[in-house]
Amino acid sequence: MIHQFDKIFNYLYLLLPIFLITGPAIPDISITLFILFAFIFKKNLFLKIYEPWMLLLFVLWAWFLFISFFAYNIEKSMTDAIIFVRFILFIILSFLIFEKISKKIIKNILFFILICCLLVSIDCLYQFYNYSYSNGFGADILGRKPDGLYGRLNGPFNDLVPGAYLSRLLFFIFILYSIIKDQNLNNHDDNYKNNYYLKIFIYVSVSLILVVIYFSGERMAVATTFLGFLICFMFAKNLRKIILISTIISGIFIIFNIGFHPHFKNIKIIESSSKHEGLIIQKSFYCDQNQNEICVKEFASQPSFFKVLKDFDKSAYGEIYMSALHMWSDYKITGIGLNNFNLLCKDNNKYRKYNKNFGCTTHPHNLYIQSLVETGIVGFIIFIIVVFVILLKIISIKEKNIKYPLISAYLTIFWPIMATGSFLKNWNMVFICFILSFCLIIGRMAKSNKNF
Repeated sequence: MIHQFDKIFNYLYLLLPIFLITGPAIPDISITLFILFAFIFKKNLFLKIYEPWMLLLFVLWAWFLFISFFAYNIEKSMTDAIIFVRFILFIILSFLIFEKISKKIIKNILFFILICCLLVSIDCLYQFYNYSYSNGFGADILGRKPDGLYGRLNGPFNDLVPGAYLSRLLFFIFILYSIIKDQNLNNHDDNYKNNYYLKIFIYVSVSLILVVIYFSGERMAVATTFLGFLICFMFAKNLRKIILISTIISGIFIIFNIGFHPHFKNIKIIESSSKHEGLIIQKSFYCDQNQNEICVKEFASQPSFFKVLKDFDKSAYGEIYMSALHMWSDYKITGIGLNNFNLLCKDNNKYRKYNKNFGCTTHPHNLYIQSLVETGIVGFIIFIIVVFVILLKIISIKEKNIKYPLISAYLTIFWPIMATGSFLKNWNMVFICFILSFCLIIGRMAKSNKNF
């Protein structure tokens, strides 16, 4: 019976990358079941909670509970604080349950991540070419249309997040590549030929993933991918070949499409500001009803990156961050409470006045600012320590071709200078938990297995 449940743990973990494509409900249910089964069949694991990062996660959770008594809305903060423990338990239990995980299972998870990323990329490319001048990008293979900013892809997701999904998982594919490359050096049988074809498959897949990250329109995904590529290229010598080849292939593909795809043609800028949807463009095209007439349509898009930098205080992010920092200045020690940002912004004109153009959002759009304003200076310090301690565990890995892709994957979440989702949103937090736990699992195996 216990052996059968070990398989269930494996499947629940293995399938998380594809569950994340479906939306927030199924991933959240899957990690809840994971924890429930651990309570029933792996009770002894709780005696192994001893590592500093594990204890720090519980300290952070205890602080969430404590500050809820001082929150702007106590009930909302306390509710979110109580149920947040499932994320902490999932990270810790995954690490403990897979203490003796085999290299084969790790390889299977990595390969499944590759397949998921490739499927998302193909779906997004279908949507990218399903384009009309009058409406922009159309539906993906599943019939889902982009809802929001013009020029953004959603692929199989309900939200505009395919770039974030791909950029977070991309660097695990580098680890799969390293494993395949090492096997090629050590084997001279039929596996050598199979691994050779798999390497070619990885080259093509990574190239397509890079293309989709770029065309997704998600700037943070592009920026963190570039940062990770730079880190891996500089410090992981055996990854330079795949980085160079995939970058060249994807670069050629991107340049070709910029030159010929209708999305990039017949554009006239009507207005450009740093405000949300501050770039107003006009497109001219032959009318659908009469091909002899020229139709004109205006679209609102996200502002230019350089325009945002130049007038950051007037941008959506500038307004959100300014509002958040003013909230924190009034609630320095304990913060405003979990998930209270939107409530306090709407109820108090003192903070709402900083959101002249964008309005009150659900969260501050940066993990570090969110931890500061919602949990106060103490919670912020605990959060920083947790992030730093886990990063040190990854940095302590000696195998460079494992260490630097893991660092890159870690930074796609915790690079401080970027806009992020909320750490209280189900989909985003399940994704973060998966990345963190998998980094820790791979890191432990890399330390204990010299031939990993």
